[in-house]
Amino acid sequence: MQTNKLSTRWDCHIHVWDPEHYPYRPGRVYTPPPALLESFLQDSAVRRVMVVQASVEDGYSGLVATLSHCQRHHPDVVIRGTIAIQAAWVEPDATSLDSLHKLGVRSIRIHGFHNGPGDDINSIYMLLQSLSRSYSVGTLGWTVSAQLPLRTWAALKTRLLTDLALANLHLIADHNACATPADAGSADFASFLDLLHTKRVSVKVSALYRRSPGNTKAMQPIIEAFAQTEPNALLWGSDWPHCDSTPGGRELPPLRGPVEVAEELQLLQSWLTADQWRLMMDENPSTIFT
Repeated sequence: MQTNKLSTRWDCHIHVWDPEHYPYRPGRVYTPPPALLESFLQDSAVRRVMVVQASVEDGYSGLVATLSHCQRHHPDVVIRGTIAIQAAWVEPDATSLDSLHKLGVRSIRIHGFHNGPGDDINSIYMLLQSLSRSYSVGTLGWTVSAQLPLRTWAALKTRLLTDLALANLHLIADHNACATPADAGSADFASFLDLLHTKRVSVKVSALYRRSPGNTKAMQPIIEAFAQTEPNALLWGSDWPHCDSTPGGRELPPLRGPVEVAEELQLLQSWLTADQWRLMMDENPSTIFT
């Protein structure tokens, strides 16, 4: 089995929560337990990481604190951040965005679930148009990551391919574009693969257990299709700390059963060629999140 050094491997999707100092937003759908960066660094040997603001967080002040703390106390760690926005987002001024960029922010996230605009194609399209004109995308070169249903990606295909105003956007589809084993061979899945062909859309291979509970191996055709279509589009994320995000009010949900990240990585490595693996774990994120 081919491997690459942990020192160069990326984890492109983790969450950090510190509700004692940065309370969750009142209208959240679930309430995860605290999960601090120090715990992740103890659990993982990976030292290149993207911290993603989750839908439960009330703004990105907690993310900013995490990035700042890491730069001060863990200079060996390459840390990046993704801020989440709502449909009515108003972009901060250039000085504030420059400060976020210096801290490591490299992406803006649209969350289509948990009260987000997941099926509202027009709202998402208008938001993408706005982002394409933004300072963060146009000047700083940030990517736009989105957790959207597979059918939404498919519905956006024509607009993404034909609207020249969106040509400067680099989109990242979170969590396998929400594709499940049943989607292999479907028209919606084929449309998403067409988007990967453009080299303007990447996909985070992450949280396979969420897409195929109890049978992670069933995701093999999905992942292989991504890799065969455009290996330069592959990114990997552990989805640490693997919280149960099922809607459940504000009671603390139990963490899902032990998620064996090592076993998932072994599966992925067996499905991919050595070159595809290297691109996903090292070269692609190093290029996208510079």
